Amino acid sequence: MKIAVVGLGYVGLTTAACLASHGFKVTGIDIDSHKVETINEGKTPFKEPGLDKLLKRSRLRCSIDYAEAGDADFVFISVGTPAGPGGEIDLSYVASAAHSLGEVLANSRKPCTVVVRSTVVPGTTRGLVKNELEKSSGKKVGEDLFLCVNPEFLREGNAVHDTFNPDRIVIGDDWGRGGKNLLRLYRRFYRRRKPATILTSTVNAEMIKYASNAFLAARISLINEIANICNHIPGADITVVSKAVGLDKRIGPYFLNAGLGYGGSCFPKDVKALIKYAENLGERPQV
Repeated sequence: MKIAVVGLGYVGLTTAACLASHGFKVTGIDIDSHKVETINEGKTPFKEPGLDKLLKRSRLRCSIDYAEAGDADFVFISVGTPAGPGGEIDLSYVASAAHSLGEVLANSRKPCTVVVRSTVVPGTTRGLVKNELEKSSGKKVGEDLFLCVNPEFLREGNAVHDTFNPDRIVIGDDWGRGGKNLLRLYRRFYRRRKPATILTSTVNAEMIKYASNAFLAARISLINEIANICNHIPGADITVVSKAVGLDKRIGPYFLNAGLGYGGSCFPKDVKALIKYAENLGERPQV
């Protein structure tokens, strides 16, 4: 089974290295030649615990040429989706990747399954990605080309662990074959482990990703608000309060450390993108 991963950021490279470590023939593709060179030398272009060891023992090979994906059974699109100037999601990298991939798959006789791994707003997979693939390949999704979305829930600094030990696997498919193909791949990858799996529509899968990040960001913001109140109460200790609150099984202990607020490469941009997306639908989020 041949797999290609387009986009070698921390999600794409971790996905590629983990799959390769289990014996799959994996090719990583990225337009950044320096990054490709670094990875082919067995080095990681960023810090991610455990990834360097995984690279050294896997047979991952990387290239800047999309043609390497021409005979793949699966292609994961893991390119970035940064925030635009107004906070809206920038899908230009996703569109470019889907178009370039379609051009390569146009000459392939193998029915490839394309998996959108990038974080994209609801409607992107069945709209922009499908349209770009069909336009540049001349093929029809659901017939001679398969498509699904598989959002990631990796934590930076724990991406390798989270790939091997996911809380759940979410797959969105509107055409019936791509999601089932990916499930078969994951059964081989996880073997005896059986993570919870949700097979649903593409818009549900895309929304699950945003809902998860928005919920965690709101949780961090809420405990910080509670901490601000505690600061005005003589003798109140947010550490004691948050620990006791976290013992409630309905709430749990995670993301209850008061501090500077949420940050990182995902939460801020994803929350802004969700707000902008909602506003474009005529909904003004109040939280």
